Parts: sequence; C-alpha cells; structure tokens
Amino acid sequence: MPIEAAALESWTTSLVRAWGYGVDDSRFLARTLLDANLRGIDSHGVIRLPAYERRIAAGLVRPDAAPVLSGAGSVVTVDANGAAGQIAARKAAEAALTLSRSTGVAVATVRGSTHFGTAGFYARWMAAHRAVGIVASNSEPIVVPYGGREVLLGTNPIAFAAPADDTAVSVDMATSTSAMGRVMVARAAGAPVPDTWGVDARGRPTTDAAAVEALLPLGGPKGYGLGFAIEILAGVLSGAAVSHELGNMYTDFTKPQNIGHWLLAIDIAHFTSYDSFVERLRALIEAAHAIAPAPDFEGVLVPGEPEEHTSEQRLRDGIPLAAATVDELHLLGARHGVAFPGTRSS
Repeated sequence: MPIEAAALESWTTSLVRAWGYGVDDSRFLARTLLDANLRGIDSHGVIRLPAYERRIAAGLVRPDAAPVLSGAGSVVTVDANGAAGQIAARKAAEAALTLSRSTGVAVATVRGSTHFGTAGFYARWMAAHRAVGIVASNSEPIVVPYGGREVLLGTNPIAFAAPADDTAVSVDMATSTSAMGRVMVARAAGAPVPDTWGVDARGRPTTDAAAVEALLPLGGPKGYGLGFAIEILAGVLSGAAVSHELGNMYTDFTKPQNIGHWLLAIDIAHFTSYDSFVERLRALIEAAHAIAPAPDFEGVLVPGEPEEHTSEQRLRDGIPLAAATVDELHLLGARHGVAFPGTRSS
C-alpha cells in the first residue's frame, strides 16, 4: 500500500533526528529524499536510508559535522568535512547563488562528500530563486566505458533547471542508461530490468536485476564522453576522489567516499530582465506543447513535466514502495525507536 507523503517525510525527519542531526538539517535531509520519491526517482529516495545509517555507524559520516567554505572572486570551494552530501551541497548552492547576484555567474565545487540525493534538487532550488542552475556529481565506479567490460566511471549525473514563473524547466539525468538505484528498486521488487541497463559479471547485457554487475553508458560513446567530462569537473577539479579512488557507498566501510560535486549558478538579471526571460521561456514551452503528438503519444511535454505530474499524483495517492523496502525501513525505524507508518509485508 502506498505511504502518505507527509507521513513518510515526518518519519524520515524523526529518524534522521534520532541519528544526531539538528532539527533544520533533519528536515532538509528528509526533504531531499522525499523530493526524489515524489518525482518518481525512487532510487534516490528513502531506499538510501539504511546505507546512510551504516556509514554513520562506521564513523564515515558525522551528523554534527559542518562543511568548510572558502573562495575568491566568482569561485566557491567546499570541504564537506565529514558532513552528509546534502548538507555540503546546500552550503555550496547557497554560496554560489549569493555570489552570482554580484558576479553574474558563480561556480562551486565540493570535495569529501557523500550521496547528496538528486542533482536536480539543487538545480531546481536555484531556479526557484531566479537563477539558472547546473549541477553535476561524480560517484563510485559502476559504469563500463564505451568499448570496455570493466567499470571506470560512476553514473555521474548532471542536472539543469531554469525558472518558468511558478515552475521550472528541469533536466536531471545520469550519464548511464540507468542509475544503479533503479536496479536496486527492481531487485527489491523482484522485477526484471531492460537489457540496455547493465551487464553481468561477464560483460553481457542482462534483464536479471540481481545479476547486474555494471551499468552501460547512455547513448554509447555520447554518455561515456559526458560522464568523463563530469568526472573532470566534479572529481579532478574539486580535489575529490576520482574513479576507483572513490569509496563505495554500500560495500566499502573502510574509508570516506570523497565524492565531488560541481555547481553553477547563473543570475538571470545580469543578462536580461527576469520577466523577459520567463516570458520568452513560456513561449518556448507553449511551442513545444503545440507540436502534434507522434503515434502512441498523448502530447509533447517539456523536461521536468513528467516528474511534476508524478509528484502531483503521489501527493494525492501516496508514495509506492516495494515490500522489501518497507520491511527494511520497519527494521531501521525499530532500531531507533521511530515506528514506520506503513504496514509490513511479512
């Protein structure tokens, strides 16, 4: 049975608070995860909480840690300093946005980070504050390079968002065909995956989610090239770990992950008036909507609209979670005295 969104967010906030996070940080962490679930990106939602708990227990993430910010000119650098990825990325996004008000464009990098939810969360946050946002991150290697059978890069997501009055045009995508979290969701549900998502231990495409050992780059050489560029921006440029230097979120509890993020804030007012920008963007959106749909399609949407529609539906009907995920969250909540709001399957 779907879990009511507000109840799930409240439970997540209480759980994270029990781990030692402050009130504001707990609410923010919960919001980033629920945002992913609401938009249908369940791979980056509450399914990640058990791994968060394990990394805190291993001393690799500290709930009381504070990111360290420095910078000059139009550049911001953030050392996560043991803080959760969301907390470090929030500091970077806020600093970049503030700086862009005076410089027009500001870039922030983060090193020493962990999983930070979806890249799109921070890009859309900047769009909500009248800026164009671009956010990218590297991650532990799970994607084979084009033409190879051994992993080299992570799913290395990139997100873009621009304000369109009361909403945003937004793109949030991995540079692999699928995020590994989506494979995890399929595993939890006992469902197959498309054979374009990943390969087994011998490098062969497979539909068995449990057999997926590595992911494939999106669009072959195109996704590989984009993922490589993100590795440079988020990893090499930031001073974070690169490729196999990164710690694995689920299997390596001997060292911090040291993930890197890259954020760009563009203050619209430095280029054109905000009202003019929104008016012209709305005209582009209307032009897309006016295109006659292809066979088997109901109409043309602009980037971000499918996720917005999913969010509206899930706010109304609840967030569906796999039975295995619900069971795991029940156990997680019980360990910290925070009863999960859903019903166990077993």
